[in-house]
Amino acid sequence: MKLQISHQTNYYYGELAQRSVQYIRMTPMQLPHQIIHEWNVMLPKVAVSQKDGFGNDWLTLSRNESHDNLQMQASGIVEINTDTERLEDSDTVPYLLFTVQSPLTKCSDAMRDFAAPYLKQPTHDSLKELAGTLIMRMPFIKDTTHVGTTASEAFDLGSGVCQDHTHVFVGICRDQQIPARYVSGYLYDDTENHMASHAWAEVWLDGYWYTFDISNQLFQPSAHVYVAIGRDYSDTAPVRGVRMGGGYENLYSQVLVTRLS
Repeated sequence: MKLQISHQTNYYYGELAQRSVQYIRMTPMQLPHQIIHEWNVMLPKVAVSQKDGFGNDWLTLSRNESHDNLQMQASGIVEINTDTERLEDSDTVPYLLFTVQSPLTKCSDAMRDFAAPYLKQPTHDSLKELAGTLIMRMPFIKDTTHVGTTASEAFDLGSGVCQDHTHVFVGICRDQQIPARYVSGYLYDDTENHMASHAWAEVWLDGYWYTFDISNQLFQPSAHVYVAIGRDYSDTAPVRGVRMGGGYENLYSQVLVTRLS
């Protein structure tokens, strides 16, 4: 399936920023699951391209001139294999790295007790059952959490978005020493356009990575475009950085994913 993707992100500052450094992950990964036919990231000035420790492509944008906004536009055409059932591991990032909790995924007693019935003998089927129960326990509701909300906070709140579902599921798995990683990217949905980046979990079972998209109850990446993998959101955020000055900021972001063929 060939997809046209457009991802626009604009930051507007209340005051002039004197300088800033931004790390931008908006380029799909090179994987057997997907072919990048064309991709372009438009930025205010030339950025340095490199890879992080997880193999994600990122751009480092440094600005030393005064500025009151940051505008970015990523777009291109990516073809995905809708029959992909699972992914092989990377040669450079050992799967055992993803058994270590991060501050955003740390498992609470409440999460542990909730998941216990499904993890007595963890299998692909039992984890799918856990995923189904989790979305009922934490329905998808926007604007109840933020990027710094931890798994335990979202679980106690009882709602969240894809980022929160993924943090909770990943945290539960890692608590049992089951390797689980956070994936960010894009999702094609033929019923509506997703207005934000998407996130889902992958779990290492029997030597492969299996998809667990809690928010959509999808267990194959048949509609997913991979952009970055990591331990949690902070490793895969589309934009992270620091700036001097600028005051408060307003964010506008829009993602459009349409099918070409």
